[in-house]
Amino acid sequence: MKFFSRCLWMLLPLAASFPVAAYAGQEIYLSNSPNGRYRVVVEQVIDRRVGDRVFFRYPLLLENTKDLKRHFEMMDGGGALIQETDNQTFKVDWDAVRFDWAKDSLKFFAHLQTIPGTWKTYFVNINTGRALDVTEDIEASLYKKVEGWGCQQPKVELVKWVKPNLAFLKLTSICGKDNDQENKKLFYERDSVLFDTTLGQVVSHCMDCKDDSSTKKFEKYYLSTIPTPTPTPEETPTAQ
Repeated sequence: MKFFSRCLWMLLPLAASFPVAAYAGQEIYLSNSPNGRYRVVVEQVIDRRVGDRVFFRYPLLLENTKDLKRHFEMMDGGGALIQETDNQTFKVDWDAVRFDWAKDSLKFFAHLQTIPGTWKTYFVNINTGRALDVTEDIEASLYKKVEGWGCQQPKVELVKWVKPNLAFLKLTSICGKDNDQENKKLFYERDSVLFDTTLGQVVSHCMDCKDDSSTKKFEKYYLSTIPTPTPTPEETPTAQ
């Protein structure tokens, strides 16, 4: 995906009357939806001042490209994503953020490195204007299995959308069973999870399964959720 950046420069009075939440004048485009209707940007916002020093925050916003007044704040960008410069601007570490959009462009997963080595996964629903931190939910089963094994935080990848509202996510973690000494025999642990975007939660998972096996299991789950139609009573024939 092609990324865009934009810098809007303006003079910023730092008088005491300057609003705390005012924009500082720079934003960078992070991602565009498949249909081009929406985009994710990170903006630089004045958070507070201590003496002559200005502190910023960096919210990630979802914007409607056809009407910029329609937008909402999803989450804050952390120190792993943002690199501040000496002249009060900022740069983005592109290795610290990833986006997985649905084909309908109305929902996506944002994978954000909050501090070095620590990632969070958010599910963003554009229709509701909400961003949900789903990190603990999607990692729960894998962490339960590998507890005490000295595993790294798993990498989360979107494999496919099983159905428009069901996302197949794969988690991969590098592990070692001995925490007290250097372990040269590392191994991988994997978990496949099925996330229901309507419910906003994991509804099924398949530990150490190949993608084909996980897909079959998740498709069976989907079929099990389809309501069985109520049979209509047969009409009683009447005598002619």
